[in-house]
Amino acid sequence: MSSVVNNLVNEKNLMKINFYIYLIILCHSFIFSQRVSAPIMIDGLFNDWTAINIANIDELGDGGEEDFEYLKIANDNSFLFIFLEFQFDEVLMQDWNDIHLYIDADGNSETGNPIHGIGAELDWCFGCKSGQFYIVDEIIEIYQNDLTLRIAPTITDERFEIAISRSSAILTMDGTQEPTTIKIVVQGSGDDPDILPDEPGGIEYEFDPTPVPSPEIITLEKNEIEHVRILSYNVWSDGLFNSERQPRFERIIKALEPDIMGFQEAYDDNDIEALFEDWLPGVNWHVSSEWNGNYVVSRYPILYQGNHSWRSMGVLLDTEEDLGAPLFFINSHFSCCGANENRQEQVDELMGVIRDLKDSVGPFTLESGTPIVHVGDFNFVGYRQQLTTLTDGDIVDEASYGIDFLPDWDDSHLTDLFSRHTHIRMGYTWRKDNSEWNPGKLDYILYTDSVLEPAKHFVLNTLAMSEEDLSFYNLDLEDTKKASDHLPRIMDISTTLADTSVSIHMSTGWNLVGLPVQGLNPNYLSVFPEATEGTLYSFTNSYQSVFELTAGEGYWLHFMQEGETLITGNPIDEVTIYLEGGWNLISGTTSSIQVSDIDDPEELIIPGTIYTFDGVYVNSSFLEPGKAYWLYSNGSGALSLSNLE
Repeated sequence: MSSVVNNLVNEKNLMKINFYIYLIILCHSFIFSQRVSAPIMIDGLFNDWTAINIANIDELGDGGEEDFEYLKIANDNSFLFIFLEFQFDEVLMQDWNDIHLYIDADGNSETGNPIHGIGAELDWCFGCKSGQFYIVDEIIEIYQNDLTLRIAPTITDERFEIAISRSSAILTMDGTQEPTTIKIVVQGSGDDPDILPDEPGGIEYEFDPTPVPSPEIITLEKNEIEHVRILSYNVWSDGLFNSERQPRFERIIKALEPDIMGFQEAYDDNDIEALFEDWLPGVNWHVSSEWNGNYVVSRYPILYQGNHSWRSMGVLLDTEEDLGAPLFFINSHFSCCGANENRQEQVDELMGVIRDLKDSVGPFTLESGTPIVHVGDFNFVGYRQQLTTLTDGDIVDEASYGIDFLPDWDDSHLTDLFSRHTHIRMGYTWRKDNSEWNPGKLDYILYTDSVLEPAKHFVLNTLAMSEEDLSFYNLDLEDTKKASDHLPRIMDISTTLADTSVSIHMSTGWNLVGLPVQGLNPNYLSVFPEATEGTLYSFTNSYQSVFELTAGEGYWLHFMQEGETLITGNPIDEVTIYLEGGWNLISGTTSSIQVSDIDDPEELIIPGTIYTFDGVYVNSSFLEPGKAYWLYSNGSGALSLSNLE
């Protein structure tokens, strides 16, 4: 069996290498465009990097402990952004490595620390969580807050996005310059480390002065009054009853007006019910028992409550009138920091309990279709497997906690909700400026997307809000900073959903594919489990290796053999597609759409230039669900697809 697996892995790797060589030959235009302003969001999703050209491709197999694949660079008005991908490896960026980022901030190889043909003012060691700033004749020790360093994700991955403030002392050379042109070198760990670029001299990047518009502000109110609002909040050492911090929590809770709250680190035996009756009067608040500092506070009656693992509790809430079914709400606070083995045991135990409740083994039965929402401070700063256990039901210690299972009701994964701050493009939920650890996403919201549809969702960070908005919501600038080291997360539930299934035929070899439904795990191997690993490619001026599908976008995807794929999710009734001048890869909605019915007010589509691929290119008059199409546009702009009458 091992030889078969090795052959398959080698075949997949060879396919990836061959395709990569193809990209280098055919898409060389993506390695000399070194200046781009872009609205990058540091959240660990990476979709906003698709349109950014690759700055440097590293040679395959030349790594030491890590093997780099490629690097991208961009900027907005405030940050320098770096995207780094590794070859076939999972890396923990904030720990367990000796990876160095060198930046020549003045573009002068005669100043700074000489390394690989550049003079680096910055030497940042990711795994050390510290670095050196070389300025004139000084070497200054620096830490994450000196760079305003932001990295996502906080768990092991093959890809990372990094942000460094353009106004940091390092990039401004202690305030003596406005950074314009820099050079970058990345060096791996070990005695014979990989280095990027291979040739000395660094990767030159010129900051693009084109302003990037601020993101659309997310208001704090619900979109609709009937939506059910969920809050997850680590209140840090029983902060709800800390005399200095309680007024800040009161302002935050009143501004957010949640219906269901999961609190972590609410340890003491205080009268939480009376507190919320005072803060949000006119509601009969229901409070769970405390479990390891976890509480649930709800306007809905608690039908059942239990301590479902060492660090998790669950309540079944009577949301029948608003959601059409009771809601199973799980609140967790997993072990912190380097306790990877403890965290894995805790998530294994919890998922074993959920599987048993679904199988009618336990104190009550989770009826089919019961909405599940799992919130809390998960403290995921180590192996990705801990998150995979929660989302995919992939239990590591099956001898103790039972067999694997798919936790959503449609036999799919739980969805990890990615939210941003209301006023800036950041996704972190924990921040402590005097810590060696840079801000990161530690607080999660997972849910069954087969039966729930989120509406508004966000992370509240008062430091990023305008004076006008702070005044409107009766908030103070430092409320979230001083209330807790965690930020409150909000998810509004709009409704329960009915599923739609789409069957798609796949040919042996390369296929043009799209996302035919929404509300499912967008990872390509979740949508197309029979696909060849590592073969999903999007196209925006050049090919990009990606891992997730987005509605309206088209992709190349390889299959080892012919077959049918049944994809179940929520209908995509309409989608807006943004085009660049030239060739674009697009996809449609859940229903077949006639090309002549595409809403193209700017007349971007060149008539007769929509093609699909079925062994050969075929001109198309319909956009079918789950398929992708080449389209030639005469300029940049947007078009709309809709099944709605």
